Amino acid sequence: MPEGRGSRIDSDNPDGFAGLRPGVIRAPGKQPERLRAGADLLDQAAAADDKAAGRFAEARVESTPFGISPQARELAARWAAALAAREADARVLGDATSDLAGRLRMAAESTRSTGFRGRIAVAP
Repeated sequence: MPEGRGSRIDSDNPDGFAGLRPGVIRAPGKQPERLRAGADLLDQAAAADDKAAGRFAEARVESTPFGISPQARELAARWAAALAAREADARVLGDATSDLAGRLRMAAESTRSTGFRGRIAVAP
């Protein structure tokens, strides 16, 4: 793949991303600020997930009937189930994103007080 102006590929880095190497802190004094900024972005993503979940819930409640035939009722039931599943997925994703933002904030505080230089472990 060519390395263009906007490329994140770095042939000198075995991990493949320019400037991103696990466990290496390039500017120790700025690390807490970067972690807090990342946590803020994750909070924004969690809010977007919550908003999406709300929209899925609204769509499920406000769906128009598909008709009175057995096929239409089956289609409506499948549609409602799909919307409910997407709503649940969005809520789980929002919760996990919010939890990760909290971990980043805790890591930002621990770097300031203890000189933490390790990696943040994230559960799958």
